[in-house]
Amino acid sequence: MKLFVKKLLLATTSLLVGLALIHHGTVAQGPPTLAEYAAQVKDARIVPAGNLALDGYRLTCGRRPTVLDPGLDDYGAAYPGFLILNPNLIARVPTPVKLWIYSHECGHQFRGPSEEVADCFAVQRGRRQKWLTAEGLEKICTFIKPARGSAMHLSGPERCKLMRGCYAAKKVY
Repeated sequence: MKLFVKKLLLATTSLLVGLALIHHGTVAQGPPTLAEYAAQVKDARIVPAGNLALDGYRLTCGRRPTVLDPGLDDYGAAYPGFLILNPNLIARVPTPVKLWIYSHECGHQFRGPSEEVADCFAVQRGRRQKWLTAEGLEKICTFIKPARGSAMHLSGPERCKLMRGCYAAKKVY
């Protein structure tokens, strides 16, 4: 019985120490900084805020820079304080889709983690800045149509329906 109690105390102590370390950030770390991300990525290029241009459109997301990461496994991503684009994948899509992807990732910077809100932010930004027309929105819908739903994203058709509503809405997201 004494051996069982000692093992139980040791296991409990180890668990509590582990939880304390995680709570104080010794074990668990937050998202990478811009410098950390760029240092870990082969061939990454940092584009300062306001210096990114795609198909003749100068893109900005406040004061946030963009990392061009040819190894990114998606078209775009974002961490707090910076955006990431895969230039090889972005080059393959029409202009409205490129600008929507960038604006979607920018939407996360200003509106948080919600994918639906980032989608609305992007199409409304495009409408206000006049780079997104109803025809351009249909190109975005064609692009995302094959996407299956996941824990993070609605299916492509569901996202498109939501974005059509956001595009027409007066409420700003």
